[in-house]
Amino acid sequence: MRRGLLYLLMGMHVLFAAATYVLGRHAARGFESAAALTLARSLGSSLLLASLLGTLIPRPRFARREWAFVAGLGILLVPLNQYFFLIGLRDTVPGHPAVIYAMTPVGVLLLQSALDRRRPGRAKTLGVLAALAGVLIVLRPWVHGPRFAEIRRGDLWILLGLVIWVVYTVAARPLLRKHDARTVTAWSMILGTLVLLPPAAGPLARTDFPAIPVRAWIGLAWLAAVTSTVMMLLWNRMLRHLEPVEVAICANAQPAATALLAWALAALGVETPAETLDLGPLYWLGTALVILGVTLVQRRPKAPPVAPAPE
Repeated sequence: MRRGLLYLLMGMHVLFAAATYVLGRHAARGFESAAALTLARSLGSSLLLASLLGTLIPRPRFARREWAFVAGLGILLVPLNQYFFLIGLRDTVPGHPAVIYAMTPVGVLLLQSALDRRRPGRAKTLGVLAALAGVLIVLRPWVHGPRFAEIRRGDLWILLGLVIWVVYTVAARPLLRKHDARTVTAWSMILGTLVLLPPAAGPLARTDFPAIPVRAWIGLAWLAAVTSTVMMLLWNRMLRHLEPVEVAICANAQPAATALLAWALAALGVETPAETLDLGPLYWLGTALVILGVTLVQRRPKAPPVAPAPE
């Protein structure tokens, strides 16, 4: 795949993610049960993906052991990552998840380093420390009050979801090198939804659907059609051609894109000012440190000079 197309896919992923943090929050607050919302989201996405099986999505050619691995990816993706993300999104503000998920390259580096049993270099270690300091400034654990306690609780759930997402990103790449990314995406989502169905079917059946506001339905539609379908196809497509740390560079631009989108919607009167809470100087300082740290993490070491061949 040409680099220009890969960069286009990355840009699309950034824009879609920014809208996810804003629109998804309406869905998270409109549904009383996070389990019901997670199941509704994954069911919608699974139905969309299933309708494309055998046409736009190639038929699976997984070995027997690979089917178990795909099911494991589905568990990481749906009952864990999506559920934790939606619980957190309900309580936090849109800008915070964007900053937290910008830490994806840092998480990928640390996990890969642990698996390879090697220590990151000095520059990458400084990058990790800078990114962690940036997240700490954004989350501000020293600030007290009921509103910030609620935001902090949501941020902790988002952090837990990030850990799961990092594990998924690293674990999925070997399979994506052997099989079509669309097939892996579709079947991991479908199998993950089947695993979630028994515990979440009850909360979904008890949901008072007429009481759910229109904005929450719009958020659910976006989560199912774009976040869980289009964005996952884009992510796995990029993982097929790039290293996980390279793909995770998409997260770098998400904090600024999300903050600007939330600010623009508030200026237009679409969102209330409370939706853009916490976009002050400390937010931008923390975001700058996160991006600086992630940039250091993603830098490739310079190749040693090649000695001239003897004449």
